[in-house]
Amino acid sequence: MGKALSELIHHLLPLVSDWEVNLYTNRAGNIEFAPARTKRVDIRGDRFNAWEQIRLPLAALTSRLDLLHCPSQTAPFTAPCPIVLTVHDLIPIRIVDGWSPTMVKRFARCLAQSVRKARRIIAISEFTKKELLSTFDIPENKIDVVRWGIDRKVGEIPSKEFWERLCQEYGIRLPFFVAFGGEAPRKNVPRILEALNFFVREVNRDVQLLLLGVPALARAKFAAIAERLGVSRNMIQIGYIADSTVAALLARSEGLVYASLYEGFGLPILEAMAAGSPVITSSVTSMPEIAGNAALLIDPYNPHSIKDAMRACYLNEAIKLGMRQKGLDRIKSFPWKRSAELTFATYKRALAGT
Repeated sequence: MGKALSELIHHLLPLVSDWEVNLYTNRAGNIEFAPARTKRVDIRGDRFNAWEQIRLPLAALTSRLDLLHCPSQTAPFTAPCPIVLTVHDLIPIRIVDGWSPTMVKRFARCLAQSVRKARRIIAISEFTKKELLSTFDIPENKIDVVRWGIDRKVGEIPSKEFWERLCQEYGIRLPFFVAFGGEAPRKNVPRILEALNFFVREVNRDVQLLLLGVPALARAKFAAIAERLGVSRNMIQIGYIADSTVAALLARSEGLVYASLYEGFGLPILEAMAAGSPVITSSVTSMPEIAGNAALLIDPYNPHSIKDAMRACYLNEAIKLGMRQKGLDRIKSFPWKRSAELTFATYKRALAGT
């Protein structure tokens, strides 16, 4: 969400050149993001307590805001101006994903009150819009679909020395697939590792799977699963690394394995396509909408389905090359400039009361 919000703000500012823009944060000292022409207001507190329900409305009143955009699922229950609310997904109330029952109930209550309070709602996909309409009694014309974007930034090709250092640091060898190793159950890492086990046994015993963005607390769990499956030597766990390094890994990979059980959008799909990587992703929730015809779709609940897609991508060069080209074509439908324009249009509707 933070990455998407950063991109949106940068592309939105030129459209509101005569506006005063305030950015409210509760992470004083931990955020370097401060675009030109914006005023950052640091307010202490956490999201679901006094910060959102008391301090943010008071700041909006003090700033004499005309409009308040809450870009992360929930909003104050009362505010001195119209609210635009962005809803990314309904994950906690749709799927068991590591949240406690108390947290789920609180999220559901806050989201229900937020969608009722908001004058306009932005859904980041058609799928999320359908989820909102099937869950809450709100008019369809209150929701605008504004998808996230992707801008292909063609940077310098990493030097041979950089690549060799990277491989040496993490023990990377060719060939390899890339996946994202989130701790949340919906990220589906155990089934991806089962698919890796089948692939190693049936196709290539030396293939590697690079799990990126693995939290420290999840590493022992994934290592134990890999050990049980006999693929410890085939899996490499890597923490959070620079976007440029992720892009370099994706570009050299056999493909991205994005077998999530639920996503409101699925930005890594577009990021992989922008890097020139083939994409294997789930046939559920928002992922087919985002991938279009530029990815191999799999049943994320079936490790054999994941393995079959990996096999097709690895063994068939024509499929691999075709997916790379389709991916580069697909990302042209997701420019951040268009996302900003649609967001600005939502602002104007909210201010006009329509």
